[in-house]
Amino acid sequence: MKEILVKKADGSTEPFKVLKLEHSLERAGASKSITDKIVKEITSNLVDGMTTEEIYNKAFLLLKDKEKKPVAAKYSLKKAVFDLGPSGFPFEDFIAEIYKAKGYKTSTGIILKGSCAKHEVDLLATNSEGRKYGAEIKFHNRQGIKTDLKVALYVNSRFNDLTKSGEVDEGILITNTKFTKNVISYGECIGLKMISWNYPQKDNLYSLIEETGLHPITCLTTITNQDKRKFFDNEIVLCRDIKENTNLLKTQGISDKRIPKIIEEASTLCQPGAGV
Repeated sequence: MKEILVKKADGSTEPFKVLKLEHSLERAGASKSITDKIVKEITSNLVDGMTTEEIYNKAFLLLKDKEKKPVAAKYSLKKAVFDLGPSGFPFEDFIAEIYKAKGYKTSTGIILKGSCAKHEVDLLATNSEGRKYGAEIKFHNRQGIKTDLKVALYVNSRFNDLTKSGEVDEGILITNTKFTKNVISYGECIGLKMISWNYPQKDNLYSLIEETGLHPITCLTTITNQDKRKFFDNEIVLCRDIKENTNLLKTQGISDKRIPKIIEEASTLCQPGAGV
């Protein structure tokens, strides 16, 4: 196959990589045979200048058609996290739920006194040994926006002030998209802990969501956009909420015929470590 250039979300181009597509499908839980079929269909229709979003949308539709619902839901996980933004469910609260599931005590949106000044901290997470982690959380509602060096510089400065006063033991910078290469180099050089969708290789945002099983309802392929809006209006935002209280579906006007499929998909997604 000749080299095809695809356009990324940030506007840059790169050669299309078959292995990258295969890996994303397999990571979502697609079988080898289904992965091969989807890759074959997509590569046969590739043209120069096609966007990565177009490729994703095509792969998602094929996966939804050929595989079990939870597999397609896992494949759409990154988009589902983006969709949390307009819902009114703050991204920092979603991150707080992840840390709670890992055994931390959490507080969000608090003011802490540093050695030189007061600072608002998006998340304070305390582990079982009493070690306190302060997090700056950067949410972006579309792909292609990266957290840059300027953010890392001021985050490091703020948490240095807070560690001097003893309010936190370590600072963390968390985003739902990516870091620039310069930020990663800086963070690794000074020892700033950072978490993005795919960084670091272990304990990145994707793996933390999979580990805890805390998938947003925006993942679900068995509910409509109208259903999601109703859930958001009633502060129902996690698949776990549906799994643990199936009566919620009836109160939101979901028909008895649809409920079993929704519960099945939500329950499969909620299994900690599933698909990792």
